[in-house]
Amino acid sequence: MKTEYERNLHHAWMILEFDEIYEEDYQMRMLAENHLNCLLDVKGQGMDRISRYQYEVGGKTSMAAMGERQKWNFSRMKEFMQQFVEAVREVNNYLLDVNCLNLDPEYIYYQNGRYFFCYCPAFKGNIWEAFHVLTEYFVRETDYEDKEAIYLACELHKASMEDNYNIEQILERILERKEQRMEDVKKNLKYGNAAYELKEDQILDDWAGEQELKGNVMKDRETVWGFVTRKIRKRNHRNWENREVQEENEAENYRNY
Repeated sequence: MKTEYERNLHHAWMILEFDEIYEEDYQMRMLAENHLNCLLDVKGQGMDRISRYQYEVGGKTSMAAMGERQKWNFSRMKEFMQQFVEAVREVNNYLLDVNCLNLDPEYIYYQNGRYFFCYCPAFKGNIWEAFHVLTEYFVRETDYEDKEAIYLACELHKASMEDNYNIEQILERILERKEQRMEDVKKNLKYGNAAYELKEDQILDDWAGEQELKGNVMKDRETVWGFVTRKIRKRNHRNWENREVQEENEAENYRNY
């Protein structure tokens, strides 16, 4: 697959080319006759035994570019996953092949609160393997100051290694489990919202510690869990240093007072 980009004063396109004869099959006719909210608009054509697919990306930002500018926090990751589930459902409803969705962040675009996916009939992928690779991207690009983001990214990655998993079901399970744990704590509180926030941090710290322990017993230290372990340790060490500096400043202010 070859990727190119073209633009003029009013439009910008992403072009995918494949070394195969272009065929106008039912998928392209379905995409031409129906507007799927989750997909980039596409036009296909053949040229000199080359299949060429043109996607309108004007005004949109690639998911990869977004991740380079800002790490993924919990709310952004949750929003993406919910829209991804909607996209899979919509593609299935139109009898299209979910394996033709390209889940590389370079080919997923964002505009005005919506994510748009690249659907290409010539793309012969595997949605389950592609999703597993995508969860590895989230683990790498997560904001490790956001404990909820760590939780979601790592739970998604762990679930993607299960056999015959359902993407919609695992997202619901992860979010429900998190909310249930928070709700259980909230019911037992006696000191209001501030204490609840403290307890929530404690739960996520405990979960992060559990994942760190799992990372320690992995044979390959360069696995995803090993990466997470190092990130958590670095974050915790930085937080400890910040607390130490804060305590020293408070002590100095007290002495000056």
